[in-house]
Amino acid sequence: MTAHSGSIVHKLEAGFTLFALLLAGLLALFMDRALYRSLEAEDAQVLQGHAQILLRELAAGRPLRDPEDEPRPERASWRVLDGVGRTLTQSRDLVGLALPEATAAAGPQDVVARGRAYSLLARPWACGERRGTLLLLLDRSHEEALVRDFRRTLLVGVILAGLLSALVARLLARWGLAPLEALIAETGSIGDLDLDRRLAPEHFPRELQALVGTLNDALARLQEAFGRVGNLGAELAHELRTPLQNLRSALENRARRSAAEPVEPADLGILIEDCDRMAALIEQILFLARSEHGDSALSLLPIPVPDLLEEVRGFFEAAAEEAGVALRMEAEAGLVVVGDRLLLTRALHNLTSNALRHAPAGGHVDLGARAEAGGVWLSVADDGPGIPPDWLPRLGTPFLRPPEHRSAEGLGLGLAIVKRIVTMLGGRLELQSQVGQGTRVQFWVSAT
Repeated sequence: MTAHSGSIVHKLEAGFTLFALLLAGLLALFMDRALYRSLEAEDAQVLQGHAQILLRELAAGRPLRDPEDEPRPERASWRVLDGVGRTLTQSRDLVGLALPEATAAAGPQDVVARGRAYSLLARPWACGERRGTLLLLLDRSHEEALVRDFRRTLLVGVILAGLLSALVARLLARWGLAPLEALIAETGSIGDLDLDRRLAPEHFPRELQALVGTLNDALARLQEAFGRVGNLGAELAHELRTPLQNLRSALENRARRSAAEPVEPADLGILIEDCDRMAALIEQILFLARSEHGDSALSLLPIPVPDLLEEVRGFFEAAAEEAGVALRMEAEAGLVVVGDRLLLTRALHNLTSNALRHAPAGGHVDLGARAEAGGVWLSVADDGPGIPPDWLPRLGTPFLRPPEHRSAEGLGLGLAIVKRIVTMLGGRLELQSQVGQGTRVQFWVSAT
């Protein structure tokens, strides 16, 4: 993921300032070229006008008047050449001034003479049999000075525009980001005791309303997580209280006895059972916590379903015989699923253990598997007392058990772990139960 560090205000300020400088620079360049072309066009017009007047004079054979005698500021000096390029007559200011060759068909061209800038125009002339070239020279030094002053003014204007744009960019950025600062302040004021608070999207600009909705969703998930942690802690404390009290009572009884009095095996058995119960509870809680935070790595491999169910059936066969429950298995041959064998075994163990706990003596527990829609449904069914319909949607919540099942062993974590495992494997879980007829739990696992 690309990192986007730095200040948004600084980025907006720099971007706006650079854009303003670029725009001002382009505008200054356009104005400079426009002024230069305008001056060139004006000089060309002056030279063309002088050329027409002088050509008429030459065609009439009249002497040309020196431009120094003219009071106009745009005075064009002239030089009359014969057909072989010799000077016939010229303005006094052109005496001794060497000029480059000029093409009569071309327009005015820029030349430099005596360190000054000029516009030079050449035009053919004729008077009877006489032929030659008329050269007109217009001094552009004052225009060059005007252009230099104009460019200095433009440079100062561009710099001032850049400074002003930086100031405006900072003000606009802070004004535009003010709602974000308000959002930060309001979000920061939400503590762990008021997670039920929600931000009002209509109080923020449209661009931030999606972010406000995301924050509200995050707050809802955080509130739900805090609630689960609180409930889990309360239930965990409740479930650990009884075995800890039993363990303490047994140890106090043993402490009151004399050292020579032997320890009864039954007392030790009770202590061991309580320790096992607490260890199992802690292990189940740790599994739920690790799986919820994604700390469990999956090892997905093809698993023959009949072998998996037979392994589960063999593990619980002795317990089923002791409880007087028939443990049966029925699976289509050749079924294969892709999953984590340890997780699938754990899920089936939890379901089978629950089913054996609730199946009556003389009843049965059925392990089954059937193919459907690119996967396999694995199921465990019993003929126990069943679950009320209003409790079915709530099952799978840690420590949650129907009232009629709370006197039996179990902590309400088995189905919660199965639900988490199915979610981790990308499957789905279904519960079917009827009061007095039994319960069937099945989950779908992909075969590819």
